[in-house]
Amino acid sequence: MPRCARRRSTRSLGRASVGGLGVSGPQIVEGWYGQPWGSPYWRTRDYVAIMRKIFRREAPASHQGREISLPYSGPGALGVGKPLRSILHMNPDIPIYLGTGTEAIVRLTAEIADGWLPNGFVPGSLPEYLPWLEEGFRRAGNAKSLANFAIQGTVHVALNDDVKAALAALKPEVALYVGGMGHRDKNFHKDMMVRRGYREAAERIQELYLAGHKEEAAAAVPDDWVDRKSLVGPPARIKERYRAWADCGLTGLTIRSKQPPAIEIIAEAAELGRD
Repeated sequence: MPRCARRRSTRSLGRASVGGLGVSGPQIVEGWYGQPWGSPYWRTRDYVAIMRKIFRREAPASHQGREISLPYSGPGALGVGKPLRSILHMNPDIPIYLGTGTEAIVRLTAEIADGWLPNGFVPGSLPEYLPWLEEGFRRAGNAKSLANFAIQGTVHVALNDDVKAALAALKPEVALYVGGMGHRDKNFHKDMMVRRGYREAAERIQELYLAGHKEEAAAAVPDDWVDRKSLVGPPARIKERYRAWADCGLTGLTIRSKQPPAIEIIAEAAELGRD
């Protein structure tokens, strides 16, 4: 069960899957969706407001926002659109989590969302985000706080007696995100690595990856960077290092693993933490 120094009420780690909303990045939005990047702050705010209206079905959904409006009335519109109501009768209070990592959008997450899927969260990083979260709670103005706000982390888990081999197996994904997931000048994953003190490695990974040297880019990922973001090695090492994740301020932890026994190891570690 996650706990933190501020002694938040503990909750079960056992969420098999939590999905969140996000507006992606400019390379995907403009290159794949064929839409202008615009302002992610206002697009996210509009997106969440619209989804809440759809969930609650109090009236046909309409919204006049800075980035998104329903019905659409911009260039190319025929002018025949009208507000619609979903035919699905769903839970009107479906929790909305946002997957965010930059200061302005983390503040917005704390203000308008029910939970947060933090980009790049590792044990020890909560103090970095606390001022942003607390400002968002203050803006919400409805007694919102860490006590009633979900923070769902994610960690890779891999059982392997060879720790270096386990870390190496995770490096290609890091290289993909830091080196190639986004534009050279606008890559949120690279920015996170730089922010955490790995500027030289992040620059080298991106340089190699964009030059087509993907294996070399993966090899340039520091072991320490991967180790901070994962739980790998023999069972005893995983259980020992799990303690930091249990005490880092998360209310839930999503486990990424292809090994069923790894899930069992985490369950055992969580049980030990309850004793």
